[in-house]
Amino acid sequence: MRGLPPQIMPLRVVVQADHSLVESLAEQTDRFILSPVESNLEIAARVAQADVIVVDVTRDPPKALAEMKNLQLKRPLLALAEKEHVADALAAGAQAVIPRNSSAAKLEVAIAAVQKGLTVTEPGWLNASTAQSAVEPGARSIDDNLTPREHEVLVLLAEGLSNKQIAAKLSISEHTAKFHVNSILQKMDAQKRVEAVVRAARRGLINL
Repeated sequence: MRGLPPQIMPLRVVVQADHSLVESLAEQTDRFILSPVESNLEIAARVAQADVIVVDVTRDPPKALAEMKNLQLKRPLLALAEKEHVADALAAGAQAVIPRNSSAAKLEVAIAAVQKGLTVTEPGWLNASTAQSAVEPGARSIDDNLTPREHEVLVLLAEGLSNKQIAAKLSISEHTAKFHVNSILQKMDAQKRVEAVVRAARRGLINL
Protein backbone atom coordinates (compact mmCIF):
# COMPACT_ATOMS: atom_id res chain seq x y z
CA MET A 1 0.00 0.00 0.00
CA ARG A 2 1.16 3.52 -0.75
CA GLY A 3 2.22 5.67 2.15
CA LEU A 4 3.44 2.75 4.25
CA PRO A 5 7.15 2.63 5.20
CA PRO A 6 9.20 -0.17 3.64
CA GLN A 7 9.37 -3.32 5.74
CA ILE A 8 12.56 -3.63 7.75
CA MET A 9 13.87 -7.17 7.72
CA PRO A 10 15.00 -8.41 11.13
CA LEU A 11 18.69 -9.11 11.61
CA ARG A 12 19.74 -12.72 12.10
CA VAL A 13 21.86 -12.78 15.26
CA VAL A 14 23.74 -15.81 16.59
CA VAL A 15 24.35 -15.47 20.33
CA GLN A 16 26.81 -17.57 22.30
CA ALA A 17 25.86 -16.52 25.82
CA ASP A 18 23.66 -17.44 28.78
CA HIS A 19 20.03 -18.10 27.91
CA SER A 20 18.95 -15.38 30.34
CA LEU A 21 20.71 -12.79 28.19
CA VAL A 22 19.08 -14.13 25.04
CA GLU A 23 15.67 -14.08 26.70
CA SER A 24 16.08 -10.50 27.93
CA LEU A 25 17.13 -9.40 24.44
CA ALA A 26 14.14 -11.18 22.90
CA GLU A 27 11.84 -9.38 25.34
CA GLN A 28 13.48 -6.05 24.52
CA THR A 29 13.02 -6.06 20.76
CA ASP A 30 11.60 -7.89 17.77
CA ARG A 31 14.26 -6.45 15.44
CA PHE A 32 16.32 -9.64 15.62
CA ILE A 33 15.94 -13.31 14.84
CA LEU A 34 17.98 -14.79 17.68
CA SER A 35 19.79 -18.13 17.45
CA PRO A 36 21.29 -19.21 20.80
CA VAL A 37 24.33 -21.50 20.51
CA GLU A 38 26.49 -23.24 23.09
CA SER A 39 29.22 -24.65 20.83
CA ASN A 40 30.21 -25.02 17.17
CA LEU A 41 29.94 -21.28 16.62
CA GLU A 42 31.10 -21.46 13.00
CA ILE A 43 28.49 -24.06 12.02
CA ALA A 44 25.69 -22.28 13.89
CA ALA A 45 26.52 -18.96 12.22
CA ARG A 46 26.49 -20.54 8.78
CA VAL A 47 23.25 -22.44 9.33
CA ALA A 48 21.51 -19.34 10.68
CA GLN A 49 23.00 -17.18 7.90
CA ALA A 50 23.99 -14.77 10.65
CA ASP A 51 24.15 -11.03 10.04
CA VAL A 52 25.85 -10.48 13.42
CA ILE A 53 27.60 -12.81 15.86
CA VAL A 54 27.58 -12.12 19.62
CA VAL A 55 29.98 -13.97 21.93
CA ASP A 56 30.16 -13.81 25.73
CA VAL A 57 33.92 -13.95 26.29
CA THR A 58 33.63 -14.04 30.08
CA ARG A 59 32.25 -17.58 30.32
CA ASP A 60 35.46 -19.22 29.06
CA PRO A 61 37.86 -16.57 27.71
CA PRO A 62 40.50 -18.84 26.09
CA LYS A 63 37.89 -20.97 24.32
CA ALA A 64 35.71 -18.03 23.26
CA LEU A 65 38.64 -16.01 21.94
CA ALA A 66 39.96 -19.02 20.02
CA GLU A 67 36.55 -19.61 18.40
CA MET A 68 36.30 -15.95 17.45
CA LYS A 69 39.78 -15.90 15.95
CA ASN A 70 39.17 -19.08 13.95
CA LEU A 71 35.86 -17.99 12.44
CA GLN A 72 35.97 -18.37 8.67
CA LEU A 73 32.55 -16.77 8.19
CA LYS A 74 33.31 -13.06 8.20
CA ARG A 75 30.43 -11.32 9.93
CA PRO A 76 30.27 -8.34 12.33
CA LEU A 77 31.37 -9.72 15.69
CA LEU A 78 30.32 -8.30 19.06
CA ALA A 79 32.10 -9.48 22.20
CA LEU A 80 30.63 -9.27 25.69
CA ALA A 81 33.60 -8.94 28.00
CA GLU A 82 35.33 -7.46 31.02
CA LYS A 83 37.79 -4.59 30.63
CA GLU A 84 40.82 -6.88 30.74
CA HIS A 85 39.51 -8.80 27.70
CA VAL A 86 39.16 -5.79 25.38
CA ALA A 87 42.53 -5.97 23.61
CA ASP A 88 42.33 -9.74 23.18
CA ALA A 89 38.76 -9.54 21.85
CA LEU A 90 39.75 -6.92 19.26
CA ALA A 91 42.76 -9.01 18.29
CA ALA A 92 40.44 -12.01 17.85
CA GLY A 93 38.34 -10.11 15.33
CA ALA A 94 35.65 -8.34 17.35
CA GLN A 95 34.41 -5.05 15.91
CA ALA A 96 32.69 -4.18 19.17
CA VAL A 97 33.33 -4.95 22.83
CA ILE A 98 30.87 -4.02 25.56
CA PRO A 99 30.42 -5.07 29.21
CA ARG A 100 28.90 -8.49 29.85
CA ASN A 101 26.36 -6.93 32.23
CA SER A 102 25.08 -4.41 29.68
CA SER A 103 21.32 -3.92 29.56
CA ALA A 104 19.27 -5.51 26.82
CA ALA A 105 18.60 -2.03 25.43
CA LYS A 106 22.32 -1.27 25.21
CA LEU A 107 23.00 -4.64 23.62
CA GLU A 108 20.30 -3.98 21.03
CA VAL A 109 21.92 -0.67 20.08
CA ALA A 110 25.40 -2.23 19.94
CA ILE A 111 24.23 -5.05 17.64
CA ALA A 112 22.56 -2.58 15.28
CA ALA A 113 25.66 -0.35 15.30
CA VAL A 114 28.17 -3.11 14.59
CA GLN A 115 25.97 -4.43 11.77
CA LYS A 116 26.24 -0.99 10.15
CA GLY A 117 30.03 -1.13 10.35
CA LEU A 118 30.56 0.99 13.45
CA THR A 119 33.14 0.20 16.10
CA VAL A 120 31.75 0.16 19.64
CA THR A 121 33.56 0.01 22.98
CA GLU A 122 32.91 1.26 26.49
CA PRO A 123 34.26 4.80 27.08
CA GLY A 124 37.70 4.63 28.65
CA TRP A 125 38.12 0.91 28.11
CA LEU A 126 40.78 1.19 25.46
CA ASN A 127 43.26 3.37 27.31
CA ALA A 128 46.94 3.57 26.55
CA SER A 129 47.84 0.43 28.47
CA THR A 130 45.24 -1.82 26.82
CA ALA A 131 46.01 -0.38 23.42
CA GLN A 132 49.70 -1.11 23.93
CA SER A 133 49.01 -4.69 24.92
CA ALA A 134 47.16 -5.17 21.64
CA VAL A 135 49.90 -3.78 19.42
CA GLU A 136 50.62 -6.04 16.46
CA PRO A 137 54.15 -7.42 16.19
CA GLY A 138 56.24 -5.30 13.86
CA ALA A 139 53.69 -2.49 13.73
CA ARG A 140 55.16 0.80 12.59
CA SER A 141 54.73 4.07 14.45
CA ILE A 142 52.35 6.73 13.23
CA ASP A 143 55.26 8.83 11.93
CA ASP A 144 56.41 5.92 9.76
CA ASN A 145 52.95 4.99 8.56
CA LEU A 146 50.13 7.54 8.57
CA THR A 147 50.42 11.25 7.91
CA PRO A 148 48.97 13.63 10.55
CA ARG A 149 45.98 14.30 8.27
CA GLU A 150 45.41 10.59 7.75
CA HIS A 151 45.45 10.08 11.50
CA GLU A 152 42.76 12.76 11.82
CA VAL A 153 40.69 10.95 9.20
CA LEU A 154 41.28 7.61 10.96
CA VAL A 155 39.93 9.00 14.23
CA LEU A 156 36.79 10.16 12.41
CA LEU A 157 36.46 6.75 10.74
CA ALA A 158 36.41 5.23 14.23
CA GLU A 159 33.46 7.51 15.02
CA GLY A 160 31.58 6.01 12.07
CA LEU A 161 31.60 9.14 9.90
CA SER A 162 31.04 8.93 6.14
CA ASN A 163 33.39 10.52 3.61
CA LYS A 164 31.02 13.46 3.30
CA GLN A 165 30.89 13.95 7.06
CA ILE A 166 34.69 13.68 7.33
CA ALA A 167 35.06 16.30 4.60
CA ALA A 168 32.75 18.68 6.44
CA LYS A 169 34.49 18.07 9.76
CA LEU A 170 37.96 18.78 8.36
CA SER A 171 36.90 21.47 5.86
CA ILE A 172 38.18 19.51 2.89
CA SER A 173 36.50 18.25 -0.26
CA GLU A 174 34.71 14.91 -0.29
CA HIS A 175 37.11 13.78 -3.01
CA THR A 176 40.07 14.55 -0.75
CA ALA A 177 38.43 12.74 2.16
CA LYS A 178 37.93 9.67 -0.04
CA PHE A 179 41.57 9.85 -1.11
CA HIS A 180 42.72 9.86 2.53
CA VAL A 181 40.40 6.97 3.41
CA ASN A 182 41.72 4.87 0.52
CA SER A 183 45.29 5.68 1.55
CA ILE A 184 44.55 4.56 5.12
CA LEU A 185 43.02 1.28 3.91
CA GLN A 186 46.10 0.61 1.80
CA LYS A 187 48.56 1.42 4.59
CA MET A 188 46.62 -0.63 7.13
CA ASP A 189 46.32 -3.51 4.62
CA ALA A 190 42.55 -3.45 5.15
CA GLN A 191 39.66 -4.10 2.77
CA LYS A 192 37.03 -2.26 4.82
CA ARG A 193 36.88 0.84 6.98
CA VAL A 194 35.97 -1.13 10.10
CA GLU A 195 38.90 -3.45 9.54
CA ALA A 196 41.24 -0.45 9.32
CA VAL A 197 39.86 0.96 12.57
CA VAL A 198 40.24 -2.34 14.40
CA ARG A 199 43.81 -2.77 13.15
CA ALA A 200 44.64 0.78 14.16
CA ALA A 201 43.30 0.09 17.67
CA ARG A 202 45.38 -3.08 17.89
CA ARG A 203 48.47 -1.10 16.89
CA GLY A 204 47.74 1.52 19.52
CA LEU A 205 47.24 4.30 16.94
CA ILE A 206 43.80 5.27 18.24
CA ASN A 207 41.65 4.80 21.33
CA LEU A 208 38.08 3.66 20.71
